Amino acid sequence: MVTPVRQHAARLRLIGEHVGQPSLAALARSPGVQVAYRVTIYYFDRRASHALGTLTKTHLTGAQLAIYFEGALGHRPLTYSLSAERMNGFVRALAMADFDHLPDQPNLPTYATSDLWFVERAAGAFSHSMIVAPTLAEGVYKTLVETVHEYLPELMRQIVP
Repeated sequence: MVTPVRQHAARLRLIGEHVGQPSLAALARSPGVQVAYRVTIYYFDRRASHALGTLTKTHLTGAQLAIYFEGALGHRPLTYSLSAERMNGFVRALAMADFDHLPDQPNLPTYATSDLWFVERAAGAFSHSMIVAPTLAEGVYKTLVETVHEYLPELMRQIVP
């Protein structure tokens, strides 16, 4: 039996495939990549293109955010450089929320009746991911949503296909 969380995860992973991006675990194993984070945004009502933002930190280029929009901009990313302070603030906020041990949000809807985020972190052979519904988030999940809004506001841009 396929659980709702597995259905949501499959739907969210497909966005990465549709925009031609490798898995975050594969990206994290690329030469020079110290750590990688990804937030995939699924808009349940299709009011905007689903988005995939990947934040990578390397010794050479520092912190870079690449945002892809499914079905828009020819799957070319909007790219941004992040300051060390902003990157470190994001990393600290996730650590304070104990992101690496956080399970999927417990009150996820059975069907995609609200926006969903797939939040991932990978470094070397380690990877962790979880699903959150931002409008239903409470407690530590709400903190996670606020962290993304605060440190990665570019990802909140909505593009209508």
